[in-house]
Amino acid sequence: MKSSLIFVLFTLWATTGLKAQTDFPNDSMQLEEVVIKGARVVNRTDGKLIFPSEEMTKSASSGYTLLKMLPLPNVKVDDINETISAANSLMGNVQVRINDVEATTADIQSMQPKEVEKVELIDRPGVRYGENVGIVLNIITRKVTSGYVVGASGTLVPKADMVKGNAYTKNNSGNNELSLNYSGYYRHSNGMNEVEHTEYLMADNKYCKVERNTNDIINRNTMHDIQARYSWINADGSAFLTTLSTSIDNNPRDFRKTDVAYSDGRNTSETIDNSEKTISPLLDLYFKTQLGKSQSLIANATGSYTHTVYAYLFTSDDTSFGYNTLGKAWSLKSEAIYENRMKPFTLSAGLRYAQKYIDNHYSGDATLVSQIHSSNIYAFSQIQGSLGKIGYMVGLGLSREYYRQGETRYDRVWLRPKLNLSMPISKSLRLNYTLTSAPASSKLQNMSGMSIITNGMEYSEGNPELIMERRDDHTLTLSYQSPRLYTQLMTFFRHNAHPAMQHVYRTEDDRFVKTFLEGRRIDLLMLQSYTNYDIIPQHLNAYISAEMLNIWNDGQNYSHRLTSFNFNIGLTAWLGNWTIMATMDNGYHFMENEYESRNIFSDFVSVSYKYKNITAGLFCQDMFKRNAKIEEVENHNRLAHKLLIAHNHNTSSAIGIKLTWKLSKGRNFKSIDRDTNSLKDTETGVARITHGNG
Repeated sequence: MKSSLIFVLFTLWATTGLKAQTDFPNDSMQLEEVVIKGARVVNRTDGKLIFPSEEMTKSASSGYTLLKMLPLPNVKVDDINETISAANSLMGNVQVRINDVEATTADIQSMQPKEVEKVELIDRPGVRYGENVGIVLNIITRKVTSGYVVGASGTLVPKADMVKGNAYTKNNSGNNELSLNYSGYYRHSNGMNEVEHTEYLMADNKYCKVERNTNDIINRNTMHDIQARYSWINADGSAFLTTLSTSIDNNPRDFRKTDVAYSDGRNTSETIDNSEKTISPLLDLYFKTQLGKSQSLIANATGSYTHTVYAYLFTSDDTSFGYNTLGKAWSLKSEAIYENRMKPFTLSAGLRYAQKYIDNHYSGDATLVSQIHSSNIYAFSQIQGSLGKIGYMVGLGLSREYYRQGETRYDRVWLRPKLNLSMPISKSLRLNYTLTSAPASSKLQNMSGMSIITNGMEYSEGNPELIMERRDDHTLTLSYQSPRLYTQLMTFFRHNAHPAMQHVYRTEDDRFVKTFLEGRRIDLLMLQSYTNYDIIPQHLNAYISAEMLNIWNDGQNYSHRLTSFNFNIGLTAWLGNWTIMATMDNGYHFMENEYESRNIFSDFVSVSYKYKNITAGLFCQDMFKRNAKIEEVENHNRLAHKLLIAHNHNTSSAIGIKLTWKLSKGRNFKSIDRDTNSLKDTETGVARITHGNG
């Protein structure tokens, strides 16, 4: 606490005792400008500035395709499914912003590539960006003339019985903008099959071997997302925005029938039939004002409600178990952020508050009322600047986490420091170090008091006593760049002390219960290399990413180690109006707790052609495969050892079509885009059964 008091006093001195400047601080850490993948790239203390080439903005059909073309180390952009994620989930989430405000999927879809001036890749984000954010993409757009934009896109994969689409419009009048967005999704999956081999260690110290064959798997899912938004922005940068949205996610049937063969000669069948429907409306208010030329204040409040109806039914030849859940969750999130760009450094400080109440009522064979109250108060401050050749970011957060479920209470205060250091070794070489320490929370469904039958031999049991523990991350990166080559070597180490980890015990009637208890540690060491090379500048680019993982999992009564090697390669070609992309990877091999997951070798190819306002694309995944193996999951528990292998013929050699149409007339100001999707809090803590890892 003494260190936090010193930091607060220093912040107050910096705020009141230093004269603010009207421009950005000079970055003594900048390298010479280079061209990578056709784009101009300039290094900064916290990442890179990337300027798209004219060729990119002409050939890109949406914000997603433009981002996919840019040299973004450790960022995976899927322009077909319209998702953006880190190349490795260990690195945290990717937060996308437009003009320094978080952006929704619809915002990126409706953004015209020709409006993009530059992209700030912040791969060492400070404490102001929130929890578990490893990379920030801040898209800076050009000011355009008044008018409108209207567009739509659709994706169809006949073999996978999947269709998705979206439509949007934005209309400007002076300082005002009104936008409407709709997106929808439908999928009917019936092409998966799974084989699971399990060995149960019984009370007599003998093994009962069970083989489960699941060939009848049916899953139907529809999603509708509707959003209306009004925004006002003044010439000085002051802005007001309000968003009203609702999402409807309906999973009317998640059915699986399994044939079970026991080593003692018994044969039986088991079925699991689930259904779930969730409705989640949201209201968001956002305000930003400029305090002079170098200071700004942002404030927002978000209220959301989630209503979930869930049904679960397990049946076998000799038993049945079923329950229904009515889940309700209310949440309120608010924050205020102050920023002052001074000559020696930039100061950011803020306060976040979140309150959530969950009320789940279970009926049927499991009767329970689960009520969860939780709140979080988070205050932070950070400074960013340079001392000589060394760039730095020093941040400190102080959070109070509160949780109550029945008689179980948790109330704890956490210090959350973060440190970034950056130093150029030469004009082409740079060395960076990042330290992050923060609490690691448990999933709410693991904290439920429910016990659920998952098959004829197993139960799943929640643990309301689970609490948060600290997780420390260290990252050391050495990068090199030249006009046609960019490469980086990264070492990442994570220490997670006393995390929530799987624990299995055997009951007196020879059943096996999976729950979560406080373990000893989960440690991880990753060595990664990433290289991007322009084979033919502006026309042909290739990249390769390779990594080695060492993972240590020490639970209460087990220890597991894993060393794995993963790689991913990609090729992009720009041929006038044609764009060709291809990727291939060996499948991600990872282990957490006692679960070892092996994703299998996969490939993806897409070809698109742009003609005026229309872009047509054709893509295929897992070419030349008929019933591709998609995953292997092995549970190394000594009481219930499992090996599950899953195939999916629906996604094997699946060919898809994507059409995009856009009609626009330039707008007269930079749009203020607010990410209400990231603000949604649809987690109701409903106890569900997930397949493939249990």
